[in-house]
Amino acid sequence: MINPRRQPLGKLPTSIPGLDGVLSGGIPELSINIITGPPGAGKTIFTQQILYSNATPERNALYLVTLSEPSVKLLHYLQRFDFFDAEKVNTAVTYLDIGEVIREKGLEDAIAVIVKHVQDYKPALVAIDSFKAIHDMAKDPVEVRKFGYDLSVRLTTWGVTAFLIGEYTQEEIEKEPIFAIADGIIRLHNHPQGLHYQRYIDVLKLRGENYFTGLHPFNISDTGLTVYPRIKFLGDLGDIQLHSQRATTGVTTLDDMLDGGIPRGSATMVAGGAGTGKTLLGLHLITAGIAQGEPGVIVTFQENPHQLREIARSFGWDLAAMEEQELLVHLYSSPVEIQPDVHAAHVKEMVQRIGAKRVLLDSLKDIEIATPDKVRFKDYIYALVNQFKLQGVTTLLTNEIPEMFGPFQLSEYGVSFVVDNVILLRYVELAGRMGRAINIMKVRGSQHSKEIRYFEINNEGIQIDTVVEAQTGVLTGIPILKDRRNNWQYLPIKAKYVIEALEQKGRAELEELVSLTGLSAEDLIKELEELREQGMVIHTQIADKSYYKRTLI
Repeated sequence: MINPRRQPLGKLPTSIPGLDGVLSGGIPELSINIITGPPGAGKTIFTQQILYSNATPERNALYLVTLSEPSVKLLHYLQRFDFFDAEKVNTAVTYLDIGEVIREKGLEDAIAVIVKHVQDYKPALVAIDSFKAIHDMAKDPVEVRKFGYDLSVRLTTWGVTAFLIGEYTQEEIEKEPIFAIADGIIRLHNHPQGLHYQRYIDVLKLRGENYFTGLHPFNISDTGLTVYPRIKFLGDLGDIQLHSQRATTGVTTLDDMLDGGIPRGSATMVAGGAGTGKTLLGLHLITAGIAQGEPGVIVTFQENPHQLREIARSFGWDLAAMEEQELLVHLYSSPVEIQPDVHAAHVKEMVQRIGAKRVLLDSLKDIEIATPDKVRFKDYIYALVNQFKLQGVTTLLTNEIPEMFGPFQLSEYGVSFVVDNVILLRYVELAGRMGRAINIMKVRGSQHSKEIRYFEINNEGIQIDTVVEAQTGVLTGIPILKDRRNNWQYLPIKAKYVIEALEQKGRAELEELVSLTGLSAEDLIKELEELREQGMVIHTQIADKSYYKRTLI
């Protein structure tokens, strides 16, 4: 009598990184599983990796080779993988070539041959490669169904977990009887992606299991397969809380504008044109955190580690020393080679490895360009950012605005909704010179400054200056000022020193200006020349003396 109470099946761990999570713990024991995919997809390596990670002399595996590559050739290539153990060959993993028997006696005797070997070796695991070759010898679908059913019953009776390997098409998967009999169907793909190919695995069937559906990318390396479960929607985000504590940005005036800093555990987008200082602001955030003992992760797609270290060094930050202290990890990836699911897994791994409290993603535009499927792009940003929020990690994402002046869009494809805070950096034309302005556009659940402030970049990083006193148009890059006479307030700091001195003295000689401004004669001459070209300063000669004075407009 069958016991109606639920008896949970044991699970066979695959030991393939990332796969057991997709399979809800592993492959059910005593199951019949079809491993399918085109040539070169990784079917044989997939199966061998599972066998070698589970087989022991007491719980052995039997690998039956039919009409595919000979076992000698198979073993030759397997030696390249770390999971291969030569001591297990013919002790824990036995290889038998049954191709000749099948060719001579046909399908009718195939089951008898397989069952005989199972009886002789008493394996816990059996793989048949290629099962499709036996399948193709059938005369009609009825014979295939009978063969598959008989084999399934006999293997299950012997307490075997089986892997049937074959190159089946989508049409065959939908129509062939063996797929109805199988307990599990795992398919491997090799899809073109840009100029290269990306491998994927998906589980079409796993009887009685709540497995993770969809295409999951995987790579093959010396260690074997590594699966990267696809990014999925985080269903329960109720645990995300806005923290009252603040994280310093590393820029004192910006912290004041943010009412004490960025809320911890929040996500901030820094948007601006090329060269406005987005990456630099991110470096301020990361290095300020490290100074407080908070590890950080920097993710870039343009600056490689050497380039970023040199940029940081020019502002007084030694990123290499921070990495040696295991307070910083820099993950660089070329945007040409990005697969979103794989990249997200690497970022999460780095954050977990050092216990990062701050993350810089530089930039969204690079990720967008590297991801042709814009739905996957949104999935990547949404899942990764919300994962960090759940972990209490403070995240800064940069995003390039292509419009240098005029109307602009913060982000394409609607990804700005996922961030809590938005900081805008813009170029502005002020007093005949190119300047920069900063504005806090959004801080979720918090007060913040509404001012638009002028800022400069010097050898100490970002220095925020006075409020831009314009009637309108600052964020478009072309402000309309209230008082043109006061345009000089938005000049670079050295030029302001000169104007202030001339406003005070009316007119002055070069030597006198050196004393008043504290600038070197060389720097002073350069600033005076630029101000003269802009019509803000005039040069006059009285007797034998040379004077500079401020213009009236």
